[in-house]
Amino acid sequence: MEKNNLDIIRNEIDKVDQELSALIQKRMDLVAEVAESKAQSGKEILDKSREEKVIQNVLSTVKKQEYQDSVKAIFECIMYNSREYQKKRIGRVNKKPRYAVIGEKLSHSISPEIHKELFERVNINAVYEQIEVSKTEIPDILDRLKKEGYEGINVTIPYKTEIMASIHKVSDIATRIGAVNTVKIGDIYEGCNTDYFGFGKALEYYGFDCSRKNCAVLGSGGSAKAVTARLEDKGASKITIVSRDVKSAALKFPKLDCVDLYKFSSEGYDLVVNTTPVGMFPNAGYSPVRKDQLKGASFVMDLIYNPEETLFLKYARELSIPCANGLYMLVAQAISAEEIWQGAYYGQDIINDIYEKFKC
Repeated sequence: MEKNNLDIIRNEIDKVDQELSALIQKRMDLVAEVAESKAQSGKEILDKSREEKVIQNVLSTVKKQEYQDSVKAIFECIMYNSREYQKKRIGRVNKKPRYAVIGEKLSHSISPEIHKELFERVNINAVYEQIEVSKTEIPDILDRLKKEGYEGINVTIPYKTEIMASIHKVSDIATRIGAVNTVKIGDIYEGCNTDYFGFGKALEYYGFDCSRKNCAVLGSGGSAKAVTARLEDKGASKITIVSRDVKSAALKFPKLDCVDLYKFSSEGYDLVVNTTPVGMFPNAGYSPVRKDQLKGASFVMDLIYNPEETLFLKYARELSIPCANGLYMLVAQAISAEEIWQGAYYGQDIINDIYEKFKC
């Protein structure tokens, strides 16, 4: 009797599986239509808010609490495979060159808008997307993206160092900095660091000449290395690394002076640059230093661009210190990346024009 009962249950499951298969196929037909629409409009494949809403709507129909986790896992798998199918479908429908930024969390990024603006201005028929990836995906990500038709990517927090292990040729600047934020995907993978150039362009735009200047850099991570490399190359007379962990900073920057963040004073410094993420959206309202620590600085720059004015910059403004956020650097490094991918030179005027658009 028990065997017969089990057979009956299994037959019922088989029927449900057949129904599920038919429904999933129907869903994929609709996903194909979505892919066609996105290919024509240039919309991103990943719509995180839409996916979250779908999951929540599905879970609201689950009557038994004990099924919630299983149903959620199944639909997350369905959403993942829908995205992957869309990528393949768009790759067939849309033969445009594909570029992207990869990182851990990208909801705050405006990089796609910047690149799309350049595409429109110089008549490049291409797409630029956001791809959130986990650390475990990094070793194979370039091979995967090459298969999917991507010709170049930007790399952001926290993978600028990890990606280097997968790159065949790394530029001298990127090697010196120890971080890659731009990869050209072709027969080989070529890694560069355009943060170095973006920071330099930003200083030029704001009229700051590094030569024979005393500069302080808050932070000791990858961005700090790009900033210090540029300051060194432009003849800064003194560069001080300001960090909460002086010993660790001294190991990373053995040729530079390193001081404790809490004992730091900007008095006598021509430039103070914040390269830390302190004050970045969504954790706005914080500053890497106190207001009194900024007194005496001649110029202050924050590499953060969201929010437009961090608490760090608010302190500078209240102290009547000329200051700037990281938006110009972001635009300049994006244009520098495009120059690498396109084999072209776009010039400062385009950077200025795009910056003015996004500054508003």
